[in-house]
Amino acid sequence: MTRLTFLGTRGEMEESSCQHQYHSSLLMVAGETRLLIDYGALRQHSLEKIKPHAILITHAHPDHYVWLKEDVKTEVLVHLTRETYEYGNFIPPNSNIISLGEKFEVGLFQCIAFPVVHSIRCPAVGYRIRAEQKTFVYTSDLVDIIDKESVLRGVDYYIGDGSAIKANLVRRQGDQLFGHTRITTQINWCKKYGINNIIFTHLGKETMANEDKFIQEHTEATLAYDGMELVI
Repeated sequence: MTRLTFLGTRGEMEESSCQHQYHSSLLMVAGETRLLIDYGALRQHSLEKIKPHAILITHAHPDHYVWLKEDVKTEVLVHLTRETYEYGNFIPPNSNIISLGEKFEVGLFQCIAFPVVHSIRCPAVGYRIRAEQKTFVYTSDLVDIIDKESVLRGVDYYIGDGSAIKANLVRRQGDQLFGHTRITTQINWCKKYGINNIIFTHLGKETMANEDKFIQEHTEATLAYDGMELVI
């Protein structure tokens, strides 16, 4: 049995709602192992209260990586890419530099970081995580997944970028794209690879403004909210 708790589901923006106040962060618990994905500037709980055994960081934006601007002291092991490690003003005191595509374990969790297109200055990764005979993909900020076949094939739960439903938040600088792809595009990826459990976090302005309508029109997907729990 794996328990998912969405500690925060809000993107980096001024707008918020009662259900989306804190930056996107997910706590996964399998057996006695507590795995936290991202820990940003707007957060409800301290690490002392969350008590994670390890933290996975997707990229060095302030809504995902508190050490960008704040020196949080902790003995918890923080897994992050070299680009993220070298970017912030502060560094987690107990850091582990991860390599893309290389499997590492956190208790009952088997984790692999994969590259995504999202930011030019702060390259981002998603995580493919295996626990309790289920496979999860977590990628809360992205324009695209570079190798969808290896990332999405055989996935049970997709947790993706809820920044926009239909609005175009993808930008271009030269030949490089950055920003956020649509929820509808990600749903199509999931349908192609037979993923039936689709959840979106990191909600943006358009998504929050149309949340009720989305829920009615897209029964195949779930919009997470702060404090939402799933037992799998």
